[in-house]
Formats: sequence, C-alpha cells, structure tokens
Amino acid sequence: MSFSIFSLLTTIMFNRALYVAADLNIADHLALQPMTVQELAHVTNSKTETLQRMLYFLELHDVFKRREDMRYCLTDFSELMCEKRLNSIKPFLLHDDETRWNSFGHLGYSITNGTAAFDKLYNMDYFQHLQKNPQLSTRFNDAMIAISSQEDPAIATKLVFQGIVADIGGGKGQLLHHIIANNTIAQGILFDLPEVISQTNNVGLSYLKIGGSFFEPLSFSADIFILKRILHDWNDEKALTILSNIRQAMDVNSRLYIIEGILDFSEDKKLLAAIDLALLTVFQGRERTQSEFAGLIAAAGLEIVSIQKLDSVICAIECKKSVEAPIANAVHV
Repeated sequence: MSFSIFSLLTTIMFNRALYVAADLNIADHLALQPMTVQELAHVTNSKTETLQRMLYFLELHDVFKRREDMRYCLTDFSELMCEKRLNSIKPFLLHDDETRWNSFGHLGYSITNGTAAFDKLYNMDYFQHLQKNPQLSTRFNDAMIAISSQEDPAIATKLVFQGIVADIGGGKGQLLHHIIANNTIAQGILFDLPEVISQTNNVGLSYLKIGGSFFEPLSFSADIFILKRILHDWNDEKALTILSNIRQAMDVNSRLYIIEGILDFSEDKKLLAAIDLALLTVFQGRERTQSEFAGLIAAAGLEIVSIQKLDSVICAIECKKSVEAPIANAVHV
C-alpha cells in the first residue's frame, strides 16, 4: 500500500470540516440562495476570515463551489448535506460530535485498558450521556434513521416476515414501516426505551408501541423478533443478557433475526474493522466474527438456523430456541 503521509491529515480535517459545515447549516443556507462568505458568516455567526479558510478547503474537495460573482453554491455532494433532502447525510455527519471525536482520539486508552475511552473522559457511558443531552440524543437517533433508510428495504424484502413481528430496540419504527408495507403480517410491535417510543408517530392498528428495556424480561411474545445493529453496541456480557431475555419471550416456533455485520463473513471488511474500533472507544461494543456470534448465541440458549448476506455489510443471522439448556458463563470478552 502506498500513500502520502499527508493524506492522513487531509482525511482527518475533511471529516471535521464536514461536521462543522453541517453544524452551521451551510448547505441549508445555500439551498435557499447562493451567498458570499460575508453573508454566510453573518447567518452562521462565524468569523469571515476563518470561515473563508474552511470553505476554500471544502471547495477543493468539491463540497461547495464559488461562482465568478464570489457567491458560494451547492454541488452534488453538498446537496446531500441539506436537511430536507431525501436520504440526507446531514444526520450522520452531525452525530459524530466532539465527545465521540474525543473518544476516537483516545483509542490508545481503549486498546491498553480494554474499556471505552468515552466512559473515562465523561464519567458515564454514552447512552447515559444521550439521556442528559436531548439535542445529541435526537442527532444520534436521526443518524440511525439515515443509516436504516439505506438498509431497511433489503431487510424487508429479503427476509421472511409473518405473524407478529417485534423489532427490539427499533427506534422510531422505520424498519417496521418497510416490513408492514412489503409483507402480510398480523401485527407489528415496536419496542424501545419509553423516551424513544414517545417520539414515534401512530401508523395504524397493526403497529403496537411498547416502552421498556431489553435488559429486562419482555412482557410479550412474537413469531419474529428482530435485533438490528443492537448487539454490536454492547460487550458480550450485556449482549448475552439481551439475547437471553428474547429467548425467554420466544415460543418454540419463534425466530430471531440478528442483523449485524460479521467481521469474517461480510464483504466490506475494512469498513467493519473501522466501525469495530469506533465501537470500542465509544460504547465498549464490538463487531464480531462468525464464531464469536455462534458462541454468544449458543450461550443464550439459541441456535443458528441460517446466515444470509443482505448487502456488503449487514447480514441476517436467523436463530431459533435450542432444545438444550444454555451453558452459563459460556461467553468471554
């Protein structure tokens, strides 16, 4: 592999400049009309000279374009940064705020200690931090919706859904929307924290909203349970608790779809490896190999029925209840 060492700095600063541009709503302002740097500085409450330096950097990367009349306008890329645009990338850019970035910068701590740098820096875990910061919580949920919008159609059409379908930790119900639209099911159940459930919209009689924690026993059963991008946020001990609670709620014919990337099975292994390190520093979570999933699933009293690739990253691990009792303490971090 050959590259200029200076390209590393370019990548770092490009990431942060995109975040600041999104945070200042620059693309949204330019969507209304082209503006000079002085006008942009005024509406974003920024210093003209320093804003100009950032805009020049982003212009070199085709994020914005400066016209002959010295007014900035959108490019194809920055069109995607507009909040109201379909499939906007703005939510994803905004959820990597300073606290997450600081955690990435302390990767060395996480590597040598095996724990989340975020917890050390802020004396709480990331989800506790979200509960204390409503704006950041909204940005995080919006980012998850932005990611889901690209994945949910494949999930809803490539997997079999029937009877009662329960999405555990399903956010605002975006995946259930696609499942209901593409499958004939008896009922959908959206299960998430009460504060998340309270932000969802009613979508009909087939959609039941239940607030609670997946770290506690579930009060309902279903034919199909879904865990989408949940387990990778947690270490093995907590992931085992989640799986065990779902197993207890499953009937003999119930199925669980664990939808995650698999380090040694998914196609885009470089992306998954990068996500794995980000999860370590922020959540003390992890991406897992196929054998690591197998051990975790078996320890929860489940067994794998099949594994199916859904796109270049995510896969569906279909599970059923094992006829054998789970082996206690079978999973080690």
